[in-house]
Amino acid sequence: MKKYIIQPFLALLALLYCLSLSTCGPDYSEQVVPTKKIEQCPAPIKPQPAPSKQEPPPQALADPEIAADPKVLRVGVFLDAPPFIYQKDKKVQGLEADLAQQLGTFSNKTVQFVKVPEKRAIEALTEGHIDIIMSGMKIGSSKDCNVIFSEPYLRGGQILLVRSQDTTLFSTGIYSLENSGFTLGVIQGSTGEIFLTKTIHGVRIMRFQKVDAAIQALTHKKIDLFLHDAPTICHYAAATKSVALTPLLTLVTEEYLGWEMRKEDEKLRQQVNHFIQQSKADGQLQKTIKQWIPNL
Repeated sequence: MKKYIIQPFLALLALLYCLSLSTCGPDYSEQVVPTKKIEQCPAPIKPQPAPSKQEPPPQALADPEIAADPKVLRVGVFLDAPPFIYQKDKKVQGLEADLAQQLGTFSNKTVQFVKVPEKRAIEALTEGHIDIIMSGMKIGSSKDCNVIFSEPYLRGGQILLVRSQDTTLFSTGIYSLENSGFTLGVIQGSTGEIFLTKTIHGVRIMRFQKVDAAIQALTHKKIDLFLHDAPTICHYAAATKSVALTPLLTLVTEEYLGWEMRKEDEKLRQQVNHFIQQSKADGQLQKTIKQWIPNL
């Protein structure tokens, strides 16, 4: 009897134990956190180099570019040096333009004027872009050992330009101006400026970039005298008769003008010198000079 009572009781205990096991779990729900996907870092962007500033094209040494030709004389000119060389109505003219054409006829060559930058004219010559420079060059002005001058075709130097009414004030020469307090005009960097700053004291110096500006200053009494190359002074005096300017023809300095060629071009140099000698002998050179510089 006891056996029958105990067995159900044991079965009941076993059931209660199983129920207790099912209710003793944790009091939170398990959350599975997904693994975060690791994204690959993008490849570093290499900085692009800043676009370099485009360099301006180099200035042409010769305009136009003409290949060497034994039948052509390529004459390098600055085109801003009246009365020697300048351009008017798209035509190259002036004293040396006429002499260049005469030289071409003398040497049986066709003359081609080639515009070159003044500061690079010697470079254009030595690199073979031109054959000769004819632009009012003073003999000895270039120290380049690769070039050589012709013999002189014109004697010149520095002279004074004054207002006609003032000629008697300055008739005793430039040295009498020392410590006078007068204002002299010069072209900046010219032989006249160098002479004044080294030689004459006690005067005021006004510097100009262009001859035209100095002429205007003299006309309007901003300066008392203008010191510059004799051929240029005489040319402007003749061209400005209406404003009554007079050159004082006593040379302050003595200079000689000629034409530049490559040192190795001895054949051309001989032709040029022969032309100058013959033109002096037959009077054609002086005639041409007088056409362009009447007062010289």
